[in-house]
Amino acid sequence: MSLVGTVSAVARRAMPSAALAGASYFALKALAGFTSPDAKPDSDRGMQPLYATHKPTTPIQKLTIAVGSALMGFGDPTDGSHIAALGDATANPFFGKMRAQMLNDPVGRRILKERPEISFTPEQWSALQHLPDGTFGRTYYNQMHRNGISWATRPPVRFVDNEENAYLLLRYRQCHDFYHTLLDMDISVVEELAIKVFEWRQTGLPVGLIASLFGPLRLPADEKERFFKHYLPWALQCGSEAKPLIGVHWEEMWTRDVEELRKEMGIWLLPERNSVTHAANSTAITP
Repeated sequence: MSLVGTVSAVARRAMPSAALAGASYFALKALAGFTSPDAKPDSDRGMQPLYATHKPTTPIQKLTIAVGSALMGFGDPTDGSHIAALGDATANPFFGKMRAQMLNDPVGRRILKERPEISFTPEQWSALQHLPDGTFGRTYYNQMHRNGISWATRPPVRFVDNEENAYLLLRYRQCHDFYHTLLDMDISVVEELAIKVFEWRQTGLPVGLIASLFGPLRLPADEKERFFKHYLPWALQCGSEAKPLIGVHWEEMWTRDVEELRKEMGIWLLPERNSVTHAANSTAITP
């Protein structure tokens, strides 16, 4: 091949990455004004915050956030704030299913009334470590410790324009790690994508569907085949048939046997889930 041909071939292969980098740069610039923790409410248009972390935005701004955060999340899945912003910006019309699940369950109604949030004192966190093997709390602690995850890293909700819906999204986001425990999946991209599909079937929130459509594009060929052959069909079926998990008061489940919980929730484990070696995990995608 001539020098010109070689350069042309390299350029063709580099163009998609360059285009993504360029689009991500402009998306980042557009997002900066909306997602900064210090951003001020749009009071000039009469848009006042409805809760402590609320950032009022127009539909056009939400569209900008959704597109920009999707590009940024695709370019850098290590930064969960992009996926969180995508979830915020796209969730507003889709809370009906989750809200109905909560209102149709006595525990769900109690959660909506009491508004618990997932948090631990150092003593409470340490206590999980000393629970018996096989309990939900000990299994959760072991999984978080093994993967180097903190319960305190979930981003706040900012772009949901209803205070109760914002709590629903926060609750969904804070419970994500419990789903990892219940489904016995770690934090490879394949496993995260499977859980996002599971969550989409459970809640109807579009962020899981968006992640499942575009996330596999980043996977190596063998992991992509494994995702579509095993993980995706399982996540669609299990997510559809399992009990709605958003209405579970997980803080009251620490001492329960994790296997009994799975049976009670109608969850079965994917036999091929260990085919992605955890030692070679890709980075996690945060809800």
